Amino acid sequence: MVDSRWRVVAGVACLLVGSIGQLTQYLVTPVLGGDAAAADQIREVAAHLPEMRLALWLDLPVILVIPAVLYVGAVAGRSRLAATGTVLAFLTSLGASVLVAGDALYYEAALRADQAGVVALVAAYQANGLVSGLLVAYLLGHAVGFILLGIALARARAVPVWAGVALCVSPVAEIAGHASGTSALAAAGYALLVVAFGACAAALVRKGLAGVSTGAGSPVASTAFTAS
Repeated sequence: MVDSRWRVVAGVACLLVGSIGQLTQYLVTPVLGGDAAAADQIREVAAHLPEMRLALWLDLPVILVIPAVLYVGAVAGRSRLAATGTVLAFLTSLGASVLVAGDALYYEAALRADQAGVVALVAAYQANGLVSGLLVAYLLGHAVGFILLGIALARARAVPVWAGVALCVSPVAEIAGHASGTSALAAAGYALLVVAFGACAAALVRKGLAGVSTGAGSPVASTAFTAS
């Protein structure tokens, strides 16, 4: 079995690298937010190919946010609130591993000479029922899940109350920023996630997984992380 210290290291890496990577990726990517048309997306990416290449590489650390949710659940508390938030945020975040493929599609489309053909392809991707369903599930699930986890963190005093509040506000600011086209608001949402995940990482370092699981581990996350 993996030594608990290495599991703590893995948790800290997921929490910090994932959240910081997500913020950095958002600041770098030329992909337009909201419901931008396929032609506009391709045009913007084609005008900023170096930034898009970097954004593609940054999609890799972004995926670490998915397992990071389980570590937040381990810190948040042995309660139904924490368990529900963990399940909602984790399961719906799994769809993000499919959604990030859209970045590669935009990049490849921007390189093609047959722009009429690739615009139709990208438009079909954007309108695909599975992609749309995963996006809606992700937005709702991680918003509600993070809010529940933020409340659970604050109630359990597992992290400072401000960290729990930051986790609650993060998805609201992120989604509102994307929907309204306000980049600063969306960036603030991602920055708040870095703050909240950073506090959870500090809690893991201070107490270790055994400490947070014994004192406050969620029913979902503690089962996964404390099994020997």
